[in-house]
Amino acid sequence: MADFSAEYLAVVALIFFLAGIVKGVTGMGLPTVSMGLLGAFMPAVTAASLLIVPSFITNVWQLFSGPSFGRLIKRLWPMMLCIVAGTIAGASLLTSGNQQLATTGLGAALVVYAASVF
Repeated sequence: MADFSAEYLAVVALIFFLAGIVKGVTGMGLPTVSMGLLGAFMPAVTAASLLIVPSFITNVWQLFSGPSFGRLIKRLWPMMLCIVAGTIAGASLLTSGNQQLATTGLGAALVVYAASVF
């Protein structure tokens, strides 16, 4: 288990605060920003485990506070299917025990995401 000192926790809190600002301004980005920054100074598995609850809560909150839930499901089901497939693949990668492979996979996913935005 990682040693969570006060400085370490302060950095993690600051990263989530900054990622929350990005999500508040754009409506997306908390996992992308926080995973990229957390992954810079901790193992990818640890960073991913820290993301589970904040990402879930903010996404569910955003989903139910939006306009029409049914319309969103109808429009976005292909993306949701790909998210499930990516989650399963990512979980396999993170639990493989190969830290280098997990870090490389994280970097590749962030580069592909950044390239797809432009």
